[in-house]
Amino acid sequence: MSNIEEKYIKDIDISNPFFDSLRSDYDGFDAWIERKALSGEKAYVLFDDNRIVAFLYLKVENPVDNTNIDPRLDTGHPWLKIGTMKIEAHGTKLGERLIKRVFDFAVSKNIYDVYVTSFAKQTPLIALLKRYGFVEYGKKNEEIVLIKNIPTRRQDIRGDILLDYPAVITTNANKYILGIWPEYHTRMFSDSILKTENYDILRDMSESNSIHKVYITKIYGAEQLRRGDCLIIYRTKDDSASNANYSSVATSLCVVEEYRDLSSFGNVNEFVEYCKPHNIFTNSELERFFEKKTYPKVIKMTYNVSFKKRVILGVLREILGGEPSYWGFVRLTDSGFSNILREGSVDDRIIID
Repeated sequence: MSNIEEKYIKDIDISNPFFDSLRSDYDGFDAWIERKALSGEKAYVLFDDNRIVAFLYLKVENPVDNTNIDPRLDTGHPWLKIGTMKIEAHGTKLGERLIKRVFDFAVSKNIYDVYVTSFAKQTPLIALLKRYGFVEYGKKNEEIVLIKNIPTRRQDIRGDILLDYPAVITTNANKYILGIWPEYHTRMFSDSILKTENYDILRDMSESNSIHKVYITKIYGAEQLRRGDCLIIYRTKDDSASNANYSSVATSLCVVEEYRDLSSFGNVNEFVEYCKPHNIFTNSELERFFEKKTYPKVIKMTYNVSFKKRVILGVLREILGGEPSYWGFVRLTDSGFSNILREGSVDDRIIID
């Protein structure tokens, strides 16, 4: 499975049978997409062995196009419209990957309101959208209008990690640095790849683009994690790096969904089923981990933010006031946490205290 690619629509084979259902559902689809191609617009596409399996077209509307939408959407701010989103479902996490791309795009454009229209028959898509906070708002002709308001204020939050995603609610949350070895870091957090790394390591890793992550470790202290805790992901030093200051960096912000000990799984199949959809290891590797119990701590988390600016080791030392005895797991003060996010140029509107 390849990574999601952004391509000019003119370079996409629109005659592909993948688009037949869109032609069937939407009169004038071919004319519409031809206009987009001629105007030089882009879309996100996912291929599997040169076969299109997902397509996503996004459009910034400022003001929002309220044509035939009832009730009308608020015109006081820009909206991101999911213009077209189709997934060829075959047992993967394609939908989740596209939803993450939608939110990443919105936040990068400082847009916090998203809408999409969908026919009621598209029940799997609607259920997926609702899982990550979309709600039914109204109608546009025969379609349902669903909206997502990414929280930027305390009064906007709904008190659920997924419904509020990608916003991070820090109230009453403990904050930590979690160190991850380089060979695992970028395979899990593809948006946080370093400029010095080879993109080939991301091939065939659908998990690298997912919202959810499952990390298996033996790090001391991880057992104290609770739902809602905040984790700053720290990429540890490359063994081959001449200077740890630039290869040891904080790259991402995650939120703990659940902590589990290996002993909480009744058998190996239960363990593999829990880990596999959001983990970089093969089934046989997971089975071996379960048997040997080398890595007994399991952290499930959401991948909320990739830092715009990597925070290097020297800056981390300054923020922490010295060198921790162990970089694998470091408890942070509220001010230390905030300072790292500031250094990482994280959009503070989606960090809600």
